[in-house]
Amino acid sequence: MLRDAFFCDDNSRALSANRKHHLNKTVSSPATRLTRLPEYLFAALEQEIARKTAAGRDVINLGIGDPDLPPPDSFTKSLQLHAADPDAHFYSSSRGDAGVRKVIAKYFKGRFSVELDPDTQICVVLGGKEGLSSLGRAFVNPGDVVACPSPAYPVYAQGVTTLCDAEVCTLPLHKENGFLPDLNLAVGARMLFVNYPNNPTGAIATEFFWNQLADFADTHPETIVCHDHAYSEMTFDDYVAPSFLQYTQNAVEMHSLSKVFNATGFRIGYCVGRADYISALVKAKSQIDSGAPVMIQREMADGLAGYKGQEPPKDVIAIRKIYGERRVYTEHALKDLGLDVVESPATFYVWARVGDDEMSFVQKCLDHDVVVTPGRGFGAEGRGYIRLALTQSLDRIKLAMSRIA
Repeated sequence: MLRDAFFCDDNSRALSANRKHHLNKTVSSPATRLTRLPEYLFAALEQEIARKTAAGRDVINLGIGDPDLPPPDSFTKSLQLHAADPDAHFYSSSRGDAGVRKVIAKYFKGRFSVELDPDTQICVVLGGKEGLSSLGRAFVNPGDVVACPSPAYPVYAQGVTTLCDAEVCTLPLHKENGFLPDLNLAVGARMLFVNYPNNPTGAIATEFFWNQLADFADTHPETIVCHDHAYSEMTFDDYVAPSFLQYTQNAVEMHSLSKVFNATGFRIGYCVGRADYISALVKAKSQIDSGAPVMIQREMADGLAGYKGQEPPKDVIAIRKIYGERRVYTEHALKDLGLDVVESPATFYVWARVGDDEMSFVQKCLDHDVVVTPGRGFGAEGRGYIRLALTQSLDRIKLAMSRIA
């Protein structure tokens, strides 16, 4: 039998050749779900920036939300310290390091007054993007309906819904309704995504909305409600963002350290909420990854341990101050140019209406070497708007505003 496995007659060779020919014709075609995905918004922007930079242009990139500020010294020193931990080179677990989960639970109790069981209600994720995508894999079946706001972070509709062969139910967000969704449209959905403070609009949710959303989660057990809380700590003045888990335990909430500690490339965050939801997320992740590097998890824990109740560490206060100054300047500068600006006490994004079709404005900005994001990249309801990410120094933002003017 071994001989037969290594030697074949002419007919077998012909069949093998036909099989290879068939494979060569079909293997180059991606899964049909990929053909339904638009090009990822920021990939196109990065290509345009690269083209202009290669041509020697001085491009001011206000497109992607990637902080220009470095992580705090304490954050990077923590990473260096934990890189020498004797178990740092081992696999982690898909749920996350046990000690780290205890720190997250303590932080959550102090910051949000919410009790979490570190053994069942917390899962460390490789940043919010991976966490959201894995959550979709855990719950969304082909043909299911997923309620996604628009405009919104594209991962809800694409990285979750489309890649799970599901259908999008659009929840339009308009200035007239405070960029809050009509939850009646989400009835019957398998999952519902919300995000406040909001990307891209900067909107914050009202107390009435949080109670309304909690009532929806409590009375619609067929729908998994996920609150993406990536900007919970990117707030200014006296505004303190609440956790959705303060209003109900029948949900999950995704947190990320990418923005608050200027650590987008470290890919670290965590998901918290109902134990059975978290258990399903862990089960999905166990087939996909082996957990975030232990050293980065412990660095995250050290960063969160710097909180004293709702009071953030001094490094976070300093970071907020810089972004807050940039926001105030940019909002005023755009209003002086006659744009309809959505003022906000949160996120490092500015959302502004420039007309019915924003693409001509975006192109004019590009012609003057300023990159802004077209609102339609966040969904059809974003048409007519632009988003500016305040991830350049104040001097560079001032230069960008003069070019736009």
